[in-house]
Amino acid sequence: MKSRRSLFILFIILVLAAFLRFYKVESLAVFLSDQASDSTKVLEMTHGHLTLLGPITSVGGFFNGPIVYYLMLPFYWILKGQPVAGTVFQTVLQIATIPFIFLVGKKLKNETVGFLAAFFFAVSPLMVDYSRAAFNSYPAVFFSTLIIYLFLKITDRQSIWLTLIMGVAIGFIIQMHYFCITFVIVTFLYPFLFEKKLLSLNYFLTLFFGVVFGFSPFIVFELRHSFLNTHLFLKYLTSQTKSTKSIFFNLYIWPKTTGLLLFGGNFIFGLLGFLGIIATTIAFYLRKQIKKDCFFLFAFLFTVVFCVGQIYGGLMQHHYIVSFHTSLIILFALVIYSLLRKNLLLISIFCFLIFLINLPHWNLEKARHPLQQGMAIADFKKAAKIIQQDKKGVYNVAMHTQGDNRAMPLRYLLLLVREHPLNYEHYGEAETLYFIIPKNEKIKDQTMWEYTSFGSSNIVNKWEINDQYFLYKITKL
Repeated sequence: MKSRRSLFILFIILVLAAFLRFYKVESLAVFLSDQASDSTKVLEMTHGHLTLLGPITSVGGFFNGPIVYYLMLPFYWILKGQPVAGTVFQTVLQIATIPFIFLVGKKLKNETVGFLAAFFFAVSPLMVDYSRAAFNSYPAVFFSTLIIYLFLKITDRQSIWLTLIMGVAIGFIIQMHYFCITFVIVTFLYPFLFEKKLLSLNYFLTLFFGVVFGFSPFIVFELRHSFLNTHLFLKYLTSQTKSTKSIFFNLYIWPKTTGLLLFGGNFIFGLLGFLGIIATTIAFYLRKQIKKDCFFLFAFLFTVVFCVGQIYGGLMQHHYIVSFHTSLIILFALVIYSLLRKNLLLISIFCFLIFLINLPHWNLEKARHPLQQGMAIADFKKAAKIIQQDKKGVYNVAMHTQGDNRAMPLRYLLLLVREHPLNYEHYGEAETLYFIIPKNEKIKDQTMWEYTSFGSSNIVNKWEINDQYFLYKITKL
């Protein structure tokens, strides 16, 4: 009876998480230049053009591994390349994270802590936002939770197969964000410091082969290209000069991320929550009220993530500590369980308050995601259909929005309808330019290269895309 009740509660949390993430999924999906470029690469893969590289990193000029492309591939194949496929992939992966969060919380303390952690994850504004955007680092939320769960299982009872799966997951997660190298450090050093029974050749060899296998596409590329990315990475790392603000960046990101995860972005609540996490976890360990292996794993993982951030030394973003996101949520569930003295009524009231605090930050009432700056997937589809049906010669496309003058989302939607504008290096060679700009701007006032390099022109047509944008057709004089 108890197991049925537990499954029912978990099912309700899963339904809630799915609703918040799938509601108005196409309207609220993030589809910017990064998503359009990645979608183009995955679409090419559905036609047999495989790759050994993922997207380029935001700093350093080196590349991530391609694993996220391969994980997205089935979704693009099933959904026939629709741009929302990346968002569906992220959402499905997030929903799959919830059972593992519950199991880790249950192992940390009990089922109540597991349910609390699962609920906090389900209603987290940051996690809901992650699910709407197919950025390369976001799948690390699932894999970090899976790795923690597997490692806790392995510390209970050694298993070659679980160690191998964990190694493969680590090989995957490093390709999502280089800060996730923390899991290599933790899983290889932890046995020497805290879990002597794992000090066996079987454990280390199995873990090593798992990591190598998971990381193999990137390794193959490096072997073929004289370790190009490795050299670029080391060059970037050694050329970084540490700012006196680096410790501030590293300290600030933790309460900021806690606020984004749990309190609708409120920094003060995030600071209090983060301090509560540290104090409560230590207190529970000293009183022997949580399992020793859980405490050591969370404490060591936090220490390693913090140290990697300090070595990096630059301005920290919340996704840099993605390997600890669900750990913060799980440990905060322990805080609430402790403060409310196991009182289920008080715990329920607190959950309802968290629900209300986060409600305005899910953006459910909005017609488009704020990052889209007024142009949703449906608007790009409309523009692509207009261009497809219009009479034209050699043409190109551009837009003045989202900081993406090359109009990568529009190019992807045109690709889906078998339209082929000139590449974005060849604006001067086009006979026609389709140009999306805000209604409150005039074409003649545009100074962007994509427009000025087209040369002297004349407006021959104009279409309303939505309440904020026009699509202009211009031809050379």
